[in-house]
Amino acid sequence: MAASIQAGLTLILGGLAAVGVFVTPGFDAWVLLDAAILAGLAYGVWKRSRVCALLLLTYAIANEVYLALQETSHFSIIRLIFIYFYFRGTIQLFREHRSSATEPIKT
Repeated sequence: MAASIQAGLTLILGGLAAVGVFVTPGFDAWVLLDAAILAGLAYGVWKRSRVCALLLLTYAIANEVYLALQETSHFSIIRLIFIYFYFRGTIQLFREHRSSATEPIKT
């Protein structure tokens, strides 16, 4: 759910930046690619893919590190909150897969 929200917000802000309504350093048409990646990974997590959950968490952390190294970027607590939700979601997906693997098969 958090990835869908972030993908939607990124799509809206990226669309506004692409047409020139919203002018901020770091927001351009490439943000639309970021929104597409987030949406694809969100769909994978919705389908209960552990790989997509792990990729989403890794992508968010890598993005945060990249933005931390940029001098034009500012700290945002919202990005850390999203990373927290991605981490909790990844842990939960791994727990669900582990518990479903230990259940006996019903015939």
